[in-house]
Amino acid sequence: MKFDKYHLIGILMIILGIILFLPSDLDKFIRPLTQPLLMGSSKGKDILFFVLLGITLILSTICDNDKIFNKLNSLKISKYLKNKNFYLKIGLVLLILLSIIGLLVEVYLRINLGLSLNTIFVSMKPSLTTTSILHSHLYKSILGLIIGNILNYIPSGVHTGSSLAQYTPKIIEYIFILIPIIYAILIVSIQKRKFLSRIILALSITIGIIGLMDGGLFATPTIGGIYGILVIIFNEHILNQISDWIISKYNHIESTNSFKSIAKFKKDKKHFIKICIPHIILILIIILRFSIAIFGAYDECYEVNIWDADKNIDLSEYNILNITETQNKTKVLISNEYNEMELLNSLGRTLEGKCDCYSLSWNFNSYLNKTTPIDSLD
Repeated sequence: MKFDKYHLIGILMIILGIILFLPSDLDKFIRPLTQPLLMGSSKGKDILFFVLLGITLILSTICDNDKIFNKLNSLKISKYLKNKNFYLKIGLVLLILLSIIGLLVEVYLRINLGLSLNTIFVSMKPSLTTTSILHSHLYKSILGLIIGNILNYIPSGVHTGSSLAQYTPKIIEYIFILIPIIYAILIVSIQKRKFLSRIILALSITIGIIGLMDGGLFATPTIGGIYGILVIIFNEHILNQISDWIISKYNHIESTNSFKSIAKFKKDKKHFIKICIPHIILILIIILRFSIAIFGAYDECYEVNIWDADKNIDLSEYNILNITETQNKTKVLISNEYNEMELLNSLGRTLEGKCDCYSLSWNFNSYLNKTTPIDSLD
């Protein structure tokens, strides 16, 4: 197989992922770069990102090989590769469908546990793992089980989320098999594309698959993946013209001034609307996410539910408003003076080894209002 720039970039990405897997301090330098893209990047997410992106770039060149493409021609399969956007649309629909199913299962999980929808559920054994409608880890828990069964060594800083699997409904296990199928469909859709479109699509496929497993529909990687795919579907003609211009400059070829045709597209209302569609959908998803976070917030106080709590749990460091105990669940109302994320992490440390799981109602307003730092409490 001919070695090209995509193979080189892909191999470098995979090597970087392998280095991150090994004990090193490299992730401290990588994290600031990946964190905005991967929404709260972690070592495990960074490793998955670089390895999957590298594999995607390498696999994107399958049909660039003349022998393989001629073989497909002889099997009369290549005609189906000509309409690459057909596979891209199928992959996008399945990606969104699985994200929506993940949200519905999150709803079912809360109804089954007798919780409100605006809660973060936290499994504690063997390690802390959170999940919510706004940031779901249900698919990640199944991936964590698979990784745990395959690998004997999991480096520190890699959170597999497998502790959540015991609470994850079985339907997620059955649906999980569709994720590699979606990836395979998207790999077919990336074949025979020009440089800029191929790079953007490889990145979109990578973060879209990662976001589906680690975050769900409203996670930044998922939204970014959906947006990138939509840009290719509706605006690839612009990207192709930019690619042609880059290649012409790189190879010192006389440019055909292809950007004039882009200006012509803007004059046509239909083409202008087509160009705007990905951006409109991106804005709508972001508005929906923040609407759920804002209108679903319960800012009067925090409601904490603790299952199978030890009798010697000490919650005196928090401003407790009320405690109600039932057979296997303790309901605690805590003052709203704390930041939601700080309170979530602090409760995780306080309850470590002292309960099976707990939940915390979310309060978006705590990120906007002045709150009491947890570490300043007596």
